[in-house]
Amino acid sequence: MTKPTDPEQGIASDYCILNGRADARLSDVERLTLLGGSGLDRLVQRLGKSLSSVTLDAFAPGLDADSLREQHEKLMNLRKNGALEALFIGARKPVAPAVVPIHGFPIGGVFDLEFHSTFPGTDWAHDREYNQLVQNQTSYVRLWEHSEPNPNRQTIVAIHGWTMGDQRTNSLAFLPGLFFSLGCNVALVELPFHGRRRPDSVDESAPLFPSADPIRTCVAMAHAVHDLRTLKAFLSSRGHGHISCIGMSLGAYVGLLWCSLDPIERGVFLVPLVSMGDMAWELVRLKYLQERDVPSGLTKTLLRDLFADHYPLARMPATQQESILVIGGRGDHLVPRNQISLLRERWPHAKVTWASGGHAAAAQRGEVFDTVRSFLFRGE
Repeated sequence: MTKPTDPEQGIASDYCILNGRADARLSDVERLTLLGGSGLDRLVQRLGKSLSSVTLDAFAPGLDADSLREQHEKLMNLRKNGALEALFIGARKPVAPAVVPIHGFPIGGVFDLEFHSTFPGTDWAHDREYNQLVQNQTSYVRLWEHSEPNPNRQTIVAIHGWTMGDQRTNSLAFLPGLFFSLGCNVALVELPFHGRRRPDSVDESAPLFPSADPIRTCVAMAHAVHDLRTLKAFLSSRGHGHISCIGMSLGAYVGLLWCSLDPIERGVFLVPLVSMGDMAWELVRLKYLQERDVPSGLTKTLLRDLFADHYPLARMPATQQESILVIGGRGDHLVPRNQISLLRERWPHAKVTWASGGHAAAAQRGEVFDTVRSFLFRGE
């Protein structure tokens, strides 16, 4: 056991190290989500400022009209032969993860789950580089799990936003220690090309997922869903009976897609990206300040079709709409309000509410946390 130290410094006294790997230990930031206090408040505020500074300018150079038209032609051929649709088929071989114990508590512990996959498979010849990016082929999940079996216990799968993925940042966004103390299990995923899955060989500033390459984006989106299904199957085999998800920004898009394909108990989506095609069109309008300067053929219709194969609202959700909560930021400069308007039109029975603030609204502990907690625990 460690010696008690000042919680303001982020060090807890009620945990033990179960694994000697330095890179596997629970960070001070993660422990703070269990302790709470002013130290956590300051870090959450810092995350909020960081989120407020995020822009999508990195995508703009990739929105080249000739390149996108070429990509669209390839996409149409893949769509005709069913190759893209097949990426989202749910029946796949179960995978047993490596379970690495990180820390122990009197009531449970924290574990790293490591799933290896070669998704989309060796027969996928349309993006040969994908399987060569080996770091992306291991899916990591940080699991906070209670040791006492409880058939009514909630398990929350948390899906981070774009450029996040580091478990310290994920923890500030989703507060796993706080939910754990409320009796929940929490599984924080790392999306394709994020966190430990980002290849060292790729420049840090280059957007890999999503990117202006619609085929690569579609494959990575299907990979994310594949990993979530694998995780859900494993958690169910481990006795987790009530599995819900919380997604933020890009993670909300992934979560909405998952809800559209599979039934889950409840879904909470914070400042969600809803339509990549519409967001790409917003970037085109930023890149070409005058509409007359937009290259011929580069239209909203084209951009919507480029990202249509994983558009969550293309179908009625397999998850009950009444079990879906969406929280937008009233002053969100990154995700326009019309993104949520699209969702309200297509899924009218989902609950939509608004929080003060912008894209960082999700990082507010008070208003947003209380809304999420009430929704997840309703009826219990």
